[in-house]
Amino acid sequence: MLYCTKCRTICEDSTRACPNCRRSRSLRPAKAEDEVFFMKVHEGEAAELSEIFESRAIRHRTEPVKAGFSTSVYDPEFLPTDRNIYVEYQDLERANEAAAEGLEEPAPPEEEGEMPKGKRMLIQSVSIIAFMIIVMLVVLATDQIAAFLKSLFM
Repeated sequence: MLYCTKCRTICEDSTRACPNCRRSRSLRPAKAEDEVFFMKVHEGEAAELSEIFESRAIRHRTEPVKAGFSTSVYDPEFLPTDRNIYVEYQDLERANEAAAEGLEEPAPPEEEGEMPKGKRMLIQSVSIIAFMIIVMLVVLATDQIAAFLKSLFM
């Protein structure tokens, strides 16, 4: 496997350039102590994986995505709570196994079935009417408050 020193990912030996950063000068054979990008997760999953890795003596490190650079609130690809996890190349297989075991999602509860179409339409209609009534009440209350405040100053 080849290791990219720029983005710290591994790729196949047959590649000429890193598939992530497109640099060819950064590729070299992977060494056992190289920190390899493992995955990007949110803060909670990063803490869970850190506990799992520490319990299995897997050397790892987490850091904020973009390594401390400011992330845009409007960039859906990177959230401020995202973390990159890096593991040593020699521990990569063990980390994959540990993550697969540790982050298994519990089975979703079985649904009893969909709501009948008529009942769903009735609930949606009632919700729309209730929303319209709430909006009207807010508008009327605002008008009353504005009239009261106006009478105080006139």
